[in-house]
Amino acid sequence: MTRPEPHTIGKLREAYTQIIEEYGAKSFFYPGAGGLDQLIHQLKKWCATLDIGGGEIIVTSGAQHAITQLCAALLSAQDAYIHENPTFVETMNSFLFYSPQGEPVAVDDQGIQTSILESRLKTRKSPPKLLYTVPTAHNPSGVTMSEERRKHLVELAQKYGFTIIEDDPYRPISKPTRTLYSMSPENVVYVGSLSKALAPGLRIGFVITTSHALAEKLRDLEQMDFSTSTVNQLVTAKILESDLIQSKLGDLREHYASKMRLMLESLRENGLKPIYQPQDGFFCLVNTNTYAEELLLKAVKLGVAFVPASEFYFDNTGHTNIRLSIGPVDKSLIPEGVNRLVKALNQNEQA
Repeated sequence: MTRPEPHTIGKLREAYTQIIEEYGAKSFFYPGAGGLDQLIHQLKKWCATLDIGGGEIIVTSGAQHAITQLCAALLSAQDAYIHENPTFVETMNSFLFYSPQGEPVAVDDQGIQTSILESRLKTRKSPPKLLYTVPTAHNPSGVTMSEERRKHLVELAQKYGFTIIEDDPYRPISKPTRTLYSMSPENVVYVGSLSKALAPGLRIGFVITTSHALAEKLRDLEQMDFSTSTVNQLVTAKILESDLIQSKLGDLREHYASKMRLMLESLRENGLKPIYQPQDGFFCLVNTNTYAEELLLKAVKLGVAFVPASEFYFDNTGHTNIRLSIGPVDKSLIPEGVNRLVKALNQNEQA
């Protein structure tokens, strides 16, 4: 997760004041389905800045809400889908709610292993309905899918007729890459978020699709929960219009990249290395060679925490792996955090 920087908090405070003064009670009305026109207009500009690609935009209450709505719109209980292994467990909960037919495909330093995927597709009686991927700054591995893998994945979607859900919340804070959506918009549905670039508590996500039928279905589904807060949509539109975050993207990317470099350096100095080589984002996975749940108990007592990574794996592995994050942590604390992790490991080995 992230936390807004002090200058961002000040701008948010100003934006809320301006919106309430401008719209009055209307800023607290129920939102319409699919998002307010003011925000959609600004999101189109935002997407152009990030070279995402055009299409119909549906505003959601964060990326997780977008994924849940897409699962509701596209999945039935008998439908099979492909996902990366490891992958983000919270998203998988949405998939599993609508269909238990998930099939994991391993990730390496270049992203999902499309050669393995292709072999699977060749032997299937019918193609999967969907493929879910976090291609940029993958959670939990930190890897970014290579250009070659992106091309191959899109080619497979075109050949076998499945739809890719491209979950891309880390794009604003990562080095520029081509989106899968821009490569083949008819085969990809794009999910974006402002949580990492602005503030997670605003709960602003969005879907981009060239399918009008899917866009209409998502709007219909949003009538069930009224989607995102009206005032938060208006505030986000105001912030985007001000160019606040667009002008800071370079600084934001370097801010997180420098924190990641420091964590990787601290790990190396202590004889640890990530399982995968993180490219961008917040996360990396480390194999501790000890049961992660037990290690966590010792680590917490020393004032450091991590996420045991087995829940990110869907093949009953990863029990000794841990996910580390640089997201909300002050940069100056990272070396000490790694030192305390190593101390917990040493205590665990001596026990």
